[in-house]
Amino acid sequence: MAATDALERARAVFSDAFQFPGGALDIAAPPMIERDRLIMAARPGMLRKLLPLREDDTGVYCGGCYLFDSYENAKAYADWVAREFVLDGLLFLDRPPFLEPNSQLWHVVGVADFADVTRDQEIMRFERWHLPKAGDLGGLRRDWWPRIRARAEAGGDAAVWLLLSPDRYHPQLGLVTARRRSDVARRGRTPPDLAELERRASLGAELADELGATKVFDRTSWVYMVWHPIAEGDPSPDTAQWPCSPPLPGLP
Repeated sequence: MAATDALERARAVFSDAFQFPGGALDIAAPPMIERDRLIMAARPGMLRKLLPLREDDTGVYCGGCYLFDSYENAKAYADWVAREFVLDGLLFLDRPPFLEPNSQLWHVVGVADFADVTRDQEIMRFERWHLPKAGDLGGLRRDWWPRIRARAEAGGDAAVWLLLSPDRYHPQLGLVTARRRSDVARRGRTPPDLAELERRASLGAELADELGATKVFDRTSWVYMVWHPIAEGDPSPDTAQWPCSPPLPGLP
């Protein structure tokens, strides 16, 4: 599926985040992630996943932001992961390496690529704000999405997603921004420098202030993997990329 076609169909997002024990990604993780991908990327309506990875002095952090073609398919995926996805006798979220998993469901306010997702979306920032009341999806699309999209493009971002959670009791605003490694980092095959993106003023700050929102999550990570849909029984090689490998570990 072409990237532009996937974005045109995107209506919802499932996001999750969790921590791995230790201070570096276990060498067993890439094959485990790939085994999961062959099942998870074949679920109905999945259009794309950005899989973040962060290693710092507090631990190893992972998760995902999945674009779906409908809110119903995103919710069905969330329910399946929580209650039905079993490998080696364990539910996905009950695996011992996963610490403090949490997840969210979102409506897509807007989503845009400004650079190739298979090559140039190498660093991602995921921000969430709690809202004091339910947001207005149509109003955000009309009044705010064009501004945030234009600012992201002018600022050199590779992609931006603006999201709204419809949760009745815990409504949230979400923002995903992606950038590429510097050319110097690419030539030197060094890991992406996360500091520039995480220090930057948030593209969602003005909107959050207008809505009286409170930031509850802000993490900048490497884009460890990009997933694309898998037709049942046909995991062709171009359905996944490891944009930061090397130097980050990918599959052998």
